[in-house]
Order: sequence, then C-alpha cells, then structure tokens
Amino acid sequence: MKVIKGLVKEDFNRDIFWVRIIFQNDDETKNTQVLACASQEYLGNLYNGQRLNQEHFDGWLQSVVEKWSKFEDDLFKKDRHYDAYANTEKGEANGIDFLLTKTN
Repeated sequence: MKVIKGLVKEDFNRDIFWVRIIFQNDDETKNTQVLACASQEYLGNLYNGQRLNQEHFDGWLQSVVEKWSKFEDDLFKKDRHYDAYANTEKGEANGIDFLLTKTN
C-alpha cells in the first residue's frame, strides 16, 4: 500500500490540528483519503503536557497511518474517511464537524 502523508496543519480558531492522508493500493488503481484531526488537549495529554513540536505531530500522524493501514483492501470501500481524536465524545463530534467543513 502506498501512503501519501499531508502536512499537519493547525486551525488556531478551534485549537485543532488536522491532516489529509491518501492511501493507494499497490497497483494504484484504487485510492481513498483519510482526514484526521486532534484537539490540542488530546495531543497535550498524549505527550504528557510537553510543548508540541514536529516530532509529536509526526508521531501522531504515523499512528493514524498505522491504524488505517490495518483495514487493507476494506479501506478502499469508501472514497473518504474521517477520524477525530479528542478527550471527550463531544470533542470528537466537534472534530468530525470540523473535518466535514474542510471537505465542502
């Protein structure tokens, strides 16, 4: 599987970080994208309150890639997937809403 990772971007208004990841099958006949976001609080907790840096973003991005790569061919059943990381269900719902606005 081929993975094209986007750059992690920050939305200052919502204290959220987001990224677009494109997955392609080996012969590049199928592809899908995953839009993922994480709240600043979630990442802060994940990295024990450390000041966030590129290494942290890269680590989170890699964990998202590993999670979605496990779906193998089932990943290509949909054109787009959404994945939100937050400390609460309300935060996850807000993250999904944010990602939906990024695709419209």
